[in-house]
Amino acid sequence: MPLGVPVESPTGPGDRGFTTAVVWMTRPDDTEEGIAYGTDKGYLYIWKRDKPELKFHEVFCRRLQADPGWEEISALAYDTNCHQFLIDVSMHPHKIKSVKIEDHYPQAITFGHTGVKGIEIWSFGCDDGDIHVLNKEGLTLATHRTGVVAGDAAINLKDDIFILDDAAQGIGLYKLSSCERMKTFEVPIKVGRRSRTVAFHDQSTAVISGSDHGHVLWRRKLTEHAKCHLVTAIAG
Repeated sequence: MPLGVPVESPTGPGDRGFTTAVVWMTRPDDTEEGIAYGTDKGYLYIWKRDKPELKFHEVFCRRLQADPGWEEISALAYDTNCHQFLIDVSMHPHKIKSVKIEDHYPQAITFGHTGVKGIEIWSFGCDDGDIHVLNKEGLTLATHRTGVVAGDAAINLKDDIFILDDAAQGIGLYKLSSCERMKTFEVPIKVGRRSRTVAFHDQSTAVISGSDHGHVLWRRKLTEHAKCHLVTAIAG
């Protein structure tokens, strides 16, 4: 990873779908870390890293239950501080709450904290860009409307900002407390409009974005990403 060289996969090829969401998992109380990712066929995987070597082994694989046609795992989020995604040392997830929001199709989901009621869940809609803010009991606290066709999103609580992939214009930078758009970072489009994964980098002094042409947009510079023709998911 420090050299930008692809890491060997702990599993062989299979018919489980292509990757649609990925997230790093770290535990500040120890040295363990891993990667969770989901596929368009509804499979959730967790790879645990074997330190200090740059190798991973698979510790979890399960196809999540969903209605026919809605199997895709479109987004994943992990809270490093409170381990909302994982609660045991084996890195196996445990279901806490399931919530369905009518006429809302999540494209991105992340943890936030803008009020005094603790951890929030921010769900970004795909078709309309609506943002639903929920508490950990699944109750809707607020709804914000951006009016864009949204892709991925990332939140920085310390700086009170978040970024949202706008399929038409690029990466939008927003004020977290007011959802006001402050700036847009252009992302070149060569093939067609697609949702792109976005992330903050280097203490939020830069942003990273996937693309439709096999490059990763990083600090407004294009860096070759292996031999891929489509970058659908990244994790920072």
